[in-house]
Amino acid sequence: MAGPLPRKKLYRHLVKQLVSDGFFDNWRATNEICFAVNKGVPHRWTPVYPSSVFRYMRELPLEERYTWNHTFNAMIREWKKSE
Repeated sequence: MAGPLPRKKLYRHLVKQLVSDGFFDNWRATNEICFAVNKGVPHRWTPVYPSSVFRYMRELPLEERYTWNHTFNAMIREWKKSE
């Protein structure tokens, strides 16, 4: 089968690639993950948004935590590689 991967499969592939590259050795917020994943997404495609990152992260062996961000007055979800 020729051509690019379907959108959701490409997102999943890019997140798995970040895990293998050591991106998650430190705690990473959803905005950081979106920025890193969207580098590999074609410009005409819909980018990954922070609200949809969880869909791809829950399939991976990562720790999850919530922290309070006083600047945004909101909880921020962060992930790190399980040790």
